[in-house]
Amino acid sequence: MSVTAASLAAAAFGAGDFLGGVAARGSDWRRVVLVALAAGLLVLVVAACFEGRPPATLPLTWCLTAGAGFAVGVSLLYRALAEGQMTQVAPITAVVAIAVPTVVDILTGKAVTGYLFLGLGAAGLSSALLSGLSGGLYESIRNRSVIIVAIGAGFGLALFYIGLDRVDAAGGGIWGLLLVRATAFVLVAAVALKRGRSEVLHPRSLGVAVCAGLLDGTANLMLMLAFVTGGLAETAAVASLYPVATILLAVAVLRERPSIPQGIGLLLAIPAVLLLKSS
Repeated sequence: MSVTAASLAAAAFGAGDFLGGVAARGSDWRRVVLVALAAGLLVLVVAACFEGRPPATLPLTWCLTAGAGFAVGVSLLYRALAEGQMTQVAPITAVVAIAVPTVVDILTGKAVTGYLFLGLGAAGLSSALLSGLSGGLYESIRNRSVIIVAIGAGFGLALFYIGLDRVDAAGGGIWGLLLVRATAFVLVAAVALKRGRSEVLHPRSLGVAVCAGLLDGTANLMLMLAFVTGGLAETAAVASLYPVATILLAVAVLRERPSIPQGIGLLLAIPAVLLLKSS
């Protein structure tokens, strides 16, 4: 169940990131992120209303930490998607987002199995191939600083995964997730609005950003469900395969062409999910 939920989260994350990247091209990416976070927050507010009363206490430290990680991760990812080629920059974040939670799980003494190691290896290799690291990445991205931005996004999302796992372990549930996303929204709003008056988003970009946020909010709910029954490393690994959806959409809609290594990476994502589901 956890891997299935994480897989659905990855698909929603990937589609949302694609739409967010499209909306951010030619627009102020900060405003796009803010609109997307607002739409995603609305999804969680509705879900929390069906959940009932909030728990007596919430793990505030981890909620704030996860929220900060999400704000940084999504903001930097949207910027990278807007400035670089989607089929290459999006998966770079996944490599970092997989590696960091795995190291945390190992350092905290989580019992690991052979299937888990094989699954993590397949997921990591898939993400590395999807990122185009073996296909002349530096020659294909005009602005090399995009790579640094994408890596920073990966660290932000890794912190989000770790924090959300701790929020779930403390019984935060949907209300904890709502606080995580509210924290991210406030932080992004502080940065976006600090710039003062800037260009107003085109109606088309505004609509695309809203759709991206709705998908992102749904993905967060699926990710929380995955953490309920699954471990940090395997859940983060599957969720970090979101570039599969981003790349497929970039190929179908934007006519971007993945390299042969990226095609292999797409195929490796299938055994990665199956192995992690067996762990």
